Amino acid sequence: MLRMKLHWWILIGMVVGALWGTAMNIAYLDAFEAEAQAEVLGDQWTEEEAIAAAREVQDLVRGKIRATALGGLAYGLGTIFLSLLMMVVIPLVLSSLVSGVAGMGSAKRLGRFGWKAASWYVSTSLLAVLTGLVLVNVFRPGHGVEMPLPVSSGASVEVPDSGWDLLLRFFPSNPFQAAADFDLIHVIFFSILFGVFLLQVPERVRAPVVSFFEGAFSVMMKMTLFIIKLAPVGIAALIAQLVAQTGPAVFVELAGYAGTVAAALAVHFFVTLPLIFWVVTRRNPYRVMKAMSPALLTGFSTASSSGTLPLTMQRLEEGVGVGNRTTSFVLPLGATINMDGTALYECVAVLFVANVYAAVNPAFTMTLGTQVTVVLLALIVSIGAAGIPHAGLVMMVIIFKAVGLPIELTALLWAVDRPLDMCRTMVNIWSDSMGTSTIAMTENDVDMAVLFDEPESSTAVFPGEEREEDVAAGGR
Repeated sequence: MLRMKLHWWILIGMVVGALWGTAMNIAYLDAFEAEAQAEVLGDQWTEEEAIAAAREVQDLVRGKIRATALGGLAYGLGTIFLSLLMMVVIPLVLSSLVSGVAGMGSAKRLGRFGWKAASWYVSTSLLAVLTGLVLVNVFRPGHGVEMPLPVSSGASVEVPDSGWDLLLRFFPSNPFQAAADFDLIHVIFFSILFGVFLLQVPERVRAPVVSFFEGAFSVMMKMTLFIIKLAPVGIAALIAQLVAQTGPAVFVELAGYAGTVAAALAVHFFVTLPLIFWVVTRRNPYRVMKAMSPALLTGFSTASSSGTLPLTMQRLEEGVGVGNRTTSFVLPLGATINMDGTALYECVAVLFVANVYAAVNPAFTMTLGTQVTVVLLALIVSIGAAGIPHAGLVMMVIIFKAVGLPIELTALLWAVDRPLDMCRTMVNIWSDSMGTSTIAMTENDVDMAVLFDEPESSTAVFPGEEREEDVAAGGR
């Protein structure tokens, strides 16, 4: 029992967290919501005002739940786990990228990897957005539904004024400040530049620097393996926090929208990405999915592809057999700018809100040209999201402004944003995993004996399980 595989421990943690959260939901939610609404809205308020104040009310409810014994325990354990994961991301990205770029040996090889990675990011994100576009036009969530619209969202966000403003966010002025602010895109930009110019110095200077970063990377991976052992407990706490605050009632009016997003994400996750992988490699993508399940489940629970990056890297190298030369370069980039799930979500969300708005404002119409604009903006802005504060809301605001939707209508989406964020994060991580594996195979940087050359029946156990079971059970 104690030697169960990591993904089973994580699943058990998710079930425990769901039960834990359900108990808190039943015990606290109704009373705390009533108190929060009274504090924010007073004694009398309209449904429109309640929607507009939804985020403020949710924040108050979250604080009240954390003040209880069960809620405080969930908050404490979940925060510790997330903090430990975040703690290793910056040094891991810096050391892996510098050593990975230096390990390329030449700018030509680096350019080849970069071209393949960019091709994967753009093509899969575009396919994701088109999948969302098709399904939202088939199911038409929000069409003809007269929902109360918020009078004001109270949102205050920094919106880029132009494409240049968005582009300039990729270039750091202070890499140390960027690391302190957890600004991954700036850290990645600096790390790649450092690695590129490290290739230009003489060997006697380059060798000790490369050795230092390779050693730092090895240490960070060891630290990551230690943190992974805490995943089931941390994930149980995170799931408990979510379930405690999200009762089933919030899904009633938004069921069509949430279902359309979930269906589109599922098509991209189970069909589109595996099909591309199989066409290029002629290997079974679902074996990769099984090997990557701990990272996928952790990404689902934390809703953070950056925070899950250490585990994603570890599973690809030890579970799939992808070489560090590929993972150290492709994965950090993917975790920051490859956002298939986010791009898909933006497209569906904007068109859903447009349908709702059109039901009460017949003068507003979504033409084919407007939908094409939504597709292109969802693709472009999802790539630049990492450098934008309050990324999800800002991305939505940019697209709303472009198609003429009132910005305050973003409040319609807040009630179910967190569970959908979890789903789209898992899709983002899966796209990173598929892309990294595909590129590695085209570069002959995969140890096929780890996963693909084993008999099919052996996939019941993780590759290298004699070592990886210890991660789940409490030792290495």
